[in-house]
Amino acid sequence: MGRRKTISYHWQMPRKKNHSAKLANKIKNIPSPYTPKDFPNKLPMSYPATPLSKSILGRSQGLLAKHINAIGSHTHAEFDEFGFPKFAEGEGGFETIQQIEAEAIWMLSSVLGGTPQTIDGFFCGGGTESIHQGMWIGREWLNTKSDSAKKGIVVFTTPLGHYSIAKGVELTGMGHHSWGQCTRCNKNHIFNPDTNGCGLHLVGMNNSGEMSLKQLDKRFKQKFAEGFRKFMIVATVGTSLLGSIDPIKEIADYINKTRRETGANFYLHIDASFAGFTVPFVAPDFQFAFQIPEVMSATVDGHKMGQLPYPAGIFLCRKGLMSLVAKSVNYVRGHDDDTIPGSRSCLAPILAWYIMKTEGFDGQKMYVSNCLSLRDELYDRLKQLPIPTQVFDPNPWVNQLGVAINFSALNGVHNANCGIPKMILEPRPNTTPETDKYYHVKGKLAAYHLRADNFPIDPSDTMSCPQTVYKLCIMPHHTLASFDHFITDLVEVYNLWEEIISRS
Repeated sequence: MGRRKTISYHWQMPRKKNHSAKLANKIKNIPSPYTPKDFPNKLPMSYPATPLSKSILGRSQGLLAKHINAIGSHTHAEFDEFGFPKFAEGEGGFETIQQIEAEAIWMLSSVLGGTPQTIDGFFCGGGTESIHQGMWIGREWLNTKSDSAKKGIVVFTTPLGHYSIAKGVELTGMGHHSWGQCTRCNKNHIFNPDTNGCGLHLVGMNNSGEMSLKQLDKRFKQKFAEGFRKFMIVATVGTSLLGSIDPIKEIADYINKTRRETGANFYLHIDASFAGFTVPFVAPDFQFAFQIPEVMSATVDGHKMGQLPYPAGIFLCRKGLMSLVAKSVNYVRGHDDDTIPGSRSCLAPILAWYIMKTEGFDGQKMYVSNCLSLRDELYDRLKQLPIPTQVFDPNPWVNQLGVAINFSALNGVHNANCGIPKMILEPRPNTTPETDKYYHVKGKLAAYHLRADNFPIDPSDTMSCPQTVYKLCIMPHHTLASFDHFITDLVEVYNLWEEIISRS
């Protein structure tokens, strides 16, 4: 066997004339996970994204070539009696895209209970960045409130809250927590809050994965008794695992009642990264955002169900709140920036504006409805599987499913209650049936890119041992044929695994 050439990552000039052609070809041949060539009917089941339309792709190239900076936020305007805006001064040369982005923000806010006169916002690098913007503003807003004990801020969310919430707590200095190993199940699910009592605290849920008002009240009373007076709640509309929706209106009513009774201050941020582009179009009367006075800010993600390219996070908040984090910038026209990213691409906001204008409300409604119909088909098929599964009942307005699938334990190879063996989910290594007794199951489900998370066996108890639940995102590129392939492969590999167990 010959010696392998040493690879170099030095930035250097090409040594061969055809070097750039090879690089261009490599870029051209980057595979799409949504339309795999080797397995055209074996599509990823857990990715919350889909291929872009030809219309969007056609407009992206020209925008990229213009290389426009959308720095700052552009919804700050004064309105005349007819509703026409007079925009605040922004960085020069980019006025057209600034006004287009403002229109896109206001059009989106119109289905979330907002108006141009009541909502500010901007497009950003994803849901994570938007959540962090909301938590940053929330911290500053809460810090304007009295706190004689100076205990800090408590942040409430559920175990299904997005991991960026925990990151945001640390980034904003509101607390430092950790996770420990459970002595019962050996999983790292034991939550250890900040030793000072501030920062992140988890709230129990109901069996559908929705925040429990009873558990929220229990957590609040505990922290209030400890002297805390400032609270942030990050509630979710469309959790990553189940698509569940926290009871936003009931949480808001609880905030209003508790504020009056105790004098505590609350900041409520809504993470609608996934369902912000689904619920308003199939359940327009359902209130979860700015229709509710207690909601201060919200996150929506355009690269999930908004038909936009990555990254397309969107931050929305009550008019004027962004001034709490505005920073003076002498060398930028307009002289301030109230966003985390600063410089950013104009691609997502301009394409969002284009889609909203061309497809309208009914176009997005059809886009969502088609996914929900596919989800219902998959739900029915999963419920009929001849193998042990628990299929969670989906939220009617969110095209996601959660399913627990537990393969039998095999000593030293796969533990009980840990889902599907890793060797089945990961690509098969270069082995042969003669040398590898697991050859026929290895990589069997790799093409589906299944992703799982923990869900407490007792959802009301955040410390209860979790079960492994797989998240299924049913997107526009899925087909009934792709579901057939997935279910056939799942049942086949389960039976193969049981044969291995019986021979062991």
